[in-house]
Amino acid sequence: MLRKEFFITEGEMRQSKNQRVNYGIDVVSLGYHEVYVNGTKAGDKVMQPAVSQLDKHALQVSYEISDLIHEGVNELKIWLGQGWGRLYGTPAVAKATVSKSVSDGECGLIFNLFVTDSSWDATPSGYSYTGSWQPMQFGGERLDRRVPSRWRHATAYSNDGIKITQQEFKGNAIVDTLPIASQEKEADGSIVIDFGRVVTGWFNAVFTPMHANAEVTMEYLDHRDAKAPFTESDIYISDGKGHDVFCNKFHIHAFRYVRIKGAVPASARAFHISAVNPKGGASFECSDPRLNAIHNMVKYTLSCLTHSGYMVDCPHIERMGYGGDGNSSTMALQTLWDVGDTYLNWLTAWSDAMDSTGDLPYVAPAFRTGGGPYWSGFIIKAPWRTYQNYSDPTLVYRHYDVMRRWIDYVEKHFEDGILTPWADTERRSWFLGDWLAPEGVEIGGESILHVSNCFISECLGDMIEMAAMTDNKADISRFKKMRKQLNKAIHRHFYHPESHTYANGTPIDQCYALLMGIPPDAKTAKAVKEQLIHDCHIKYKDHIAAGLVGVPIFTEWCIREREASLMATILRQGDYPGYLRMIERGEQPRGGTYIATTWESWDCGRAGKEDRSRVHNCYNGIAIWFYQALAGIRPDSANTGYKHFFIDPQPVEGIKWVHATKPTPYGTIEVNIEGRQMKVVVPQGTSATVFPNSKHERNVEAGEWRFTISDR
Repeated sequence: MLRKEFFITEGEMRQSKNQRVNYGIDVVSLGYHEVYVNGTKAGDKVMQPAVSQLDKHALQVSYEISDLIHEGVNELKIWLGQGWGRLYGTPAVAKATVSKSVSDGECGLIFNLFVTDSSWDATPSGYSYTGSWQPMQFGGERLDRRVPSRWRHATAYSNDGIKITQQEFKGNAIVDTLPIASQEKEADGSIVIDFGRVVTGWFNAVFTPMHANAEVTMEYLDHRDAKAPFTESDIYISDGKGHDVFCNKFHIHAFRYVRIKGAVPASARAFHISAVNPKGGASFECSDPRLNAIHNMVKYTLSCLTHSGYMVDCPHIERMGYGGDGNSSTMALQTLWDVGDTYLNWLTAWSDAMDSTGDLPYVAPAFRTGGGPYWSGFIIKAPWRTYQNYSDPTLVYRHYDVMRRWIDYVEKHFEDGILTPWADTERRSWFLGDWLAPEGVEIGGESILHVSNCFISECLGDMIEMAAMTDNKADISRFKKMRKQLNKAIHRHFYHPESHTYANGTPIDQCYALLMGIPPDAKTAKAVKEQLIHDCHIKYKDHIAAGLVGVPIFTEWCIREREASLMATILRQGDYPGYLRMIERGEQPRGGTYIATTWESWDCGRAGKEDRSRVHNCYNGIAIWFYQALAGIRPDSANTGYKHFFIDPQPVEGIKWVHATKPTPYGTIEVNIEGRQMKVVVPQGTSATVFPNSKHERNVEAGEWRFTISDR
């Protein structure tokens, strides 16, 4: 913790009719920080700053503190936690600048009052970390009330070589507070608290006064049978002075249950920390409660995964910004909320992670993990999708050169017209196609190269559009030629005419080829589609047959081909593999409001299978189906940010009504379907085409409209 006292005179505080005086502080920390002025925390955000490639790049966070200071002596404290610095070997240090601005409404001046230097005081606090910050070793926090303050002059630290920029991510907030749903005592005397649903965030407990040196351990579980190393824990040690309160500060957990040993809490609560409000954003509900439960599970899960300027695979076991997980759920996340600031931050970390050859790891900030082209290709898909959803071209212009360098790197690994596996490096391993598909769905062998090359074809399609945006005419020609040749090579290498299948013939193999236009003629495309639908019904018995990569690709294909009935049939299955199985086996609480979260694997909870994470980012790409198929709200790629959009609901047997809202940069789209009657609200400044490509097609401007849904 750092401390500095400063004096403000009456004249410095004085405001006049034509002059406004403001005070602020800019903080750059290698790790987490909180700012306190005269004992009050500055701002309502937590776990600042956002993630960055800390060995290269640190973020500056600015705070307005005018309302916290007063005439006379003021005390400024900055509480520090090493956080991700534990991974990069950087200490818990901060650079702060306190400034005063004077403005008359038209122009202003900023004066730096003082900065961090050796005149500041520093002391250890009672908080420390217990883990290494490595995957499965994040540990938790240790709060030792016995640690006294030992103020001494601070030590200066050089940040040479570390770039500093202003943080663009708006920050994490406590978006919900959960009371105890139930509590029970185990045979060994431990107390197990159930909050009724998983949260990503902090645990807060008040204990009855304890004697000095009494120690309490708190173990965090995302499901009741979770065991180390898939759990985390905190430690509390009392000083015996009667104020025994624990709350996390610079560490988050993903938990539903807390197992407490050493004390019985007088009260406890859980704080849900996120960049998004799970009760806000887009909304969906229909007459089928099973589909509603799946939608709500996916939406809530994404609120548990989105924080600190990126989206994690899981908040507790790895906490990594996997590009594959990001690609599989970006369209879902960006459909549900405005998270443009999250992507501004995350793509900066991806850009910082690129090496001199154009190679990228599979996560950003960088760490050695497994994945494949679908993972590192996030550098291309995320900017384009962000532009499509929000009409913000910033990421395209800012990272175009980085995207092009990655394509250059990919092209170096082409053999006989297709991408072939690259070697493992110290920053990444494996070369995957799909990942964690259900038992009986073969995603190895030919499928790995087929899926990876279809993904490169998709990236090249996006690069053609972005080259046109940025007026890179030579790149347009180059990428068009590359994609045309690649698509021909994919068909040549992986199509099996005798079975009308690509690669292994799995749903992802078939629908990815169809989406990318790989079949050379309509007859082949028709045969592949018919085989895909046949296998979904017969071979896979109307069950989901895709993994992390396959779910969003199959979802997109179902939307484009108006196969809503097929998808609904798959989603309504209650046994393995399926979403409803996650919900029905999700341990209904005795109290509180239960919302399930999606699991790392379809196999979780099966005998003999590893059960690691039950709040994960593998299968959340399904979310767009509820909005684009059942509600029919589809974006128009030619008019980004829903400036123009389509309304084209796809009827499904058994669904009598659908209500959906979709926020856009221009306002909220609303669709309400009751039987064959539909009401649509088109926001000001936008237009829509209703029932496109049908005899009932109609173009409408902003306003409220009513339609009758007829057969196409």
